[in-house]
Amino acid sequence: MAFKLPDFNDRAKAAEKARLAKLEKFKTAPPPSEEALAARARAAEKRQEREEKRKLERIEAARLAEIAKAEKEAQAAVAAEQARLEKIARDAAAKAARDARYAARKAKR
Repeated sequence: MAFKLPDFNDRAKAAEKARLAKLEKFKTAPPPSEEALAARARAAEKRQEREEKRKLERIEAARLAEIAKAEKEAQAAVAAEQARLEKIARDAAAKAARDARYAARKAKR
């Protein structure tokens, strides 16, 4: 004789039995006690407090990151302005040196 796999109807019946057994187990379970309900409520409150604390920490971290970013951008702007002013000073010094050489050549004639 060959082995016969369970067909769809057999699998459906087995699943239905399992669902009914689980439902029956749930229906016959005793209701939770007052202590258990109070413990759940305390746990929920603690969880809520932890979540709020984490939320505040994330907000603070974001604020500090924004401040650091603004400071970095300000430092970059100051450095760029300083570099621009140094270039202007170098160009002015080069022009003054060039003008002095030109004036010296004119004075030799």
